[in-house]
Amino acid sequence: MILLKQEHVKLIKRKVIGMHILDGLLYKVIMYLLLMILGFVFVYPLLYMLSTSLMSNIDLVDNTINWIPSKLDFTNYRLVIRALNIPKSYFTSILIVGVSTLSVAIASAFIGYGLARFSFKGKKLVFAVMIFTFIMPKVLFFIPTYQVYTTLRIKGTILAIILPALTGQGLQGPFFILIFYQFFKMIPKALEEAAIIDGAGPVKIFYKIGIPMAIPAFIINFVYGFALYWNETFILGAYLDGKIRTVTMLLSNLQNSYWQIIGNVGDPSRSPNLNFTEAKLFAGTILSILPLMIMYIIVQRWFIESIDKSGITGE
Repeated sequence: MILLKQEHVKLIKRKVIGMHILDGLLYKVIMYLLLMILGFVFVYPLLYMLSTSLMSNIDLVDNTINWIPSKLDFTNYRLVIRALNIPKSYFTSILIVGVSTLSVAIASAFIGYGLARFSFKGKKLVFAVMIFTFIMPKVLFFIPTYQVYTTLRIKGTILAIILPALTGQGLQGPFFILIFYQFFKMIPKALEEAAIIDGAGPVKIFYKIGIPMAIPAFIINFVYGFALYWNETFILGAYLDGKIRTVTMLLSNLQNSYWQIIGNVGDPSRSPNLNFTEAKLFAGTILSILPLMIMYIIVQRWFIESIDKSGITGE
């Protein structure tokens, strides 16, 4: 009887704790609980914005309504869509951000491959300068860069965004170069030697061997770079000189844009729901991040796999 009880105790311990602490039910419960808490911390602001954006101004001042609106009111979204000039601003943003991200990816891949697979004089100096530009505040280089673009007469055009991206000095350019450098370093030298024996040159090796093996780096570059350029307002606004405006730039001036369209909609004094409140601001914020959310939902599986592979070191 005592042996039977001991067997039951061992079985329970094996189920709860597991053969190793990482295999046990207790560990899984604790980890999932922590993940749920952390997930709630990140999701809570989005849920709060979504709930508030669907409330009318009357619901906002009603103390009995906290999370669930008395009725779903899409007036905030209809007005903010006009204020943000959607879908035209979406098209402009996707065009500018997409071209800039693609330019950063191309430049970072070339530079990262050159640093990873070739030895040349001044290589350490190039690395030092690259790291320096990465760790220094970007505002430090803003004034001289602004003056250069003014002299070149590209300020106020999309070239002011694409040109630094193509030269490896786009937003967080050194970071992306280091990612590609890491991936190209892990390419076995035997593959390159075999390709050289078959008569392949450096360019052919790059696009036949290097690029296919660095697909995870391209995915990281695209997702992170797209989000980075999408959310940037100060640098893009200054270089584009207000002549081209993305949806995030329009969001920063949402209240003024909103009052400009209200004159064609109705009188706020007669319709309190037309007054600008946090519900309108939250509706604009959700609309501004909506393309990013859709993009991440589509590519999240490949993005997570790419992040995991980015920790692999090479020869």
